[in-house]
Amino acid sequence: MKSTPNQLLDYRCRLGSPTSLGRSGVSQMYHLNVLEGIKYRQKHHVDSSSIDLYGDFIINCTGRNTSSVKWLKESFNLIVPAIQIHFGLDYVTFIGERFKTGDPSLDSKHIIGYALNAPDKNAGFGITPIREIKTIDENSLGTLSILLLQCVNYEYPSNDSYENLLEWIKEKLDPEYYSIFKSTKVCSPLVSYRRAIDDRKCAEQLGKKWPQNYVLLGDAIYTFNPTYGQGMTHACRQARE
Repeated sequence: MKSTPNQLLDYRCRLGSPTSLGRSGVSQMYHLNVLEGIKYRQKHHVDSSSIDLYGDFIINCTGRNTSSVKWLKESFNLIVPAIQIHFGLDYVTFIGERFKTGDPSLDSKHIIGYALNAPDKNAGFGITPIREIKTIDENSLGTLSILLLQCVNYEYPSNDSYENLLEWIKEKLDPEYYSIFKSTKVCSPLVSYRRAIDDRKCAEQLGKKWPQNYVLLGDAIYTFNPTYGQGMTHACRQARE
């Protein structure tokens, strides 16, 4: 049976879904605070002067490192309630040249991925080609690719050496996927991004104190499971209501 968009949204945001935080909804309410504008500074120019921006409706999509909690307290004396989420996320990314594995069906695939399915499968990966390269090695597939390994629930991939990373891959992924990484030549450092804990900002609990023309969007609310995109889902539901 096909579900309507509203049914899917409700399912994802209420206790009916295993990936939901059980948020019961945001009722319509009158607000006491209004934003007149923000101060803006270009990210890559730390010493540049701030620019005042004004608007009737302001959306904050600055992401997980947003300063909104800090300046809401400074400007409106608003303390945003938060729930600490422990999820143990880690990514290890690098650039590599792919070589033949001996399996033509694998070698012919340029884009390959395996999505994690917590809590049963806490590891996954993705391979995306960047560009073709010239090579005289007949075993090379002639492609530079971005290779990504990811985990949740603290099953962290090794990032100190490729040899140790291969051992982790051998343990966590299927043999055919291991053969891809084993035959790949690493062409860059192993870059790791690890985030064990995040704070889910419960902006809806502030009720009418929340600025009426201000919206936190996506990862500015929280980010702990990109597979389900809860931050964006809850923002859409808040906008609907």
